[in-house]
Amino acid sequence: MKKIGLALGAGGARGIAHVAILEALDELNIKPCVISGTSIGAIVGLFYSAGFSTSEMRKILDQIIYGTRSKFWEIHKKSDFVKYFDLLDPTIKTGGLLRGDKLASFLSTKVKVSDFKELKIPFKVLTTDYYEKSQVIIDKGDLLSAVRASYALPFLFAPIEREGKLLIDGGMVNPLPFDVIRNDCDITVAVDVSATNEFPGTPEIPPSYEVLFSSFQIMQSAIVNEKLKTNKPDILIKTNIKGVRVHEFMKAEEILKNSEVYKIELKKKLQKLISV
Repeated sequence: MKKIGLALGAGGARGIAHVAILEALDELNIKPCVISGTSIGAIVGLFYSAGFSTSEMRKILDQIIYGTRSKFWEIHKKSDFVKYFDLLDPTIKTGGLLRGDKLASFLSTKVKVSDFKELKIPFKVLTTDYYEKSQVIIDKGDLLSAVRASYALPFLFAPIEREGKLLIDGGMVNPLPFDVIRNDCDITVAVDVSATNEFPGTPEIPPSYEVLFSSFQIMQSAIVNEKLKTNKPDILIKTNIKGVRVHEFMKAEEILKNSEVYKIELKKKLQKLISV
């Protein structure tokens, strides 16, 4: 059996598509030999490498997004997104609007794994060294701080200090980290959720928070596209979830539904390559 390596890319809310696409592996009874993840890809990769099935991940997603105490739901009910940042653990003095610790705490209560060596599947988390301006691959030691650093989107989430480095979102340098697992597997599968054509032709000037989020998305998509010109995975699933902005996690159900076509695409490509 050929060894499959899985890379889960950055992409904000559209990264929810990873959960649906991973169902292709479950349905084919395939377990990757290694997983890499950046930002939202690191969060999904955390659960999958810890042994969670996609059905279990869907239930947890419901708790995060639709739970009665969900911070996303509270924000969804407000008209001014920025005004209610306080619902997501705000801070101004530590390098970001939000500390991000509440999400990390929630993840720790669900995964209940503290060290990389406890995972069922080897996992590589992509972060960025703020001062060195280079990628940092974390695959050992404290697990939650690594994932927390990987989603530390500049200005939004505070950076993380770890082993003498100041770490921010891995999507700043490597939004689709299939290259870091190439030597660990026979077949590399990369899931790119960074497509940026959300609302083409919309004439209105978007609010400031949307400009911020979308600008990062444009940058990450450009990095991925340049990378793919000279370096390609064996299987590339490139999603195009339309009508969903990078911060619209409340559209989880819509994202999952629209990701079914990409799950089918991955199943077909895997079956073809594995049979060779």
